[in-house]
Amino acid sequence: MGNTGLMNIPTADMQEQGTFLLGGNYLPDGMTPFNYNTGNYFANITFLSFVELSYRCTLLKTQRYDGKRGYFQQDRSMTARVRPLKEGKYWPALVIGMNDPFKNTGTNYYASVYGVATKGFSIAPGDRLAVTLGYFFPMNDHCVQDGVFGGISYSPAFYRDLQVTAEYDTQGVNVGAAVRLWRHLSLHVFTREFKTLAGGIRYECVLPH
Repeated sequence: MGNTGLMNIPTADMQEQGTFLLGGNYLPDGMTPFNYNTGNYFANITFLSFVELSYRCTLLKTQRYDGKRGYFQQDRSMTARVRPLKEGKYWPALVIGMNDPFKNTGTNYYASVYGVATKGFSIAPGDRLAVTLGYFFPMNDHCVQDGVFGGISYSPAFYRDLQVTAEYDTQGVNVGAAVRLWRHLSLHVFTREFKTLAGGIRYECVLPH
């Protein structure tokens, strides 16, 4: 969704300082509150090792002045994330985030404040198993993010750029995988309770700093 996380939930992981992300996703009916197939695009920057900002637009299907129906409008969403606690040997990383911090800018389907913790483990040398648990506090009656969320991800030692994930995003269970190719390009695909299939592409680089 344009933030550092699994598929539809944030984690307490942070990108390397100076990382810039640009991407887009196909989101079928059931993955958003809009009741039709749509998509989004986003830009994200981690300009400090503990601060991340992102801007996301989701395409909205509306009726134009001439009666034609199409994706003529967008739902805009901003996110700010701060990590007050970095992961240690015996404790998880902790991130506090806010989605859509500005009021009176539309319906604000994602307006929420959340806290999330992530802890990584190793089953075999070189691999990573990470467990995430968090809570969304909705800021209005329209927000689709409300309550407990969590997930688990695994990256094998033989290919750390592959990540298999499962999560609960307060609305349903998602299962999927992501892979990074040629250092800068990532592809991901996941399913909501094996009923719909979503996917996307992301470009990433580290800016000079």
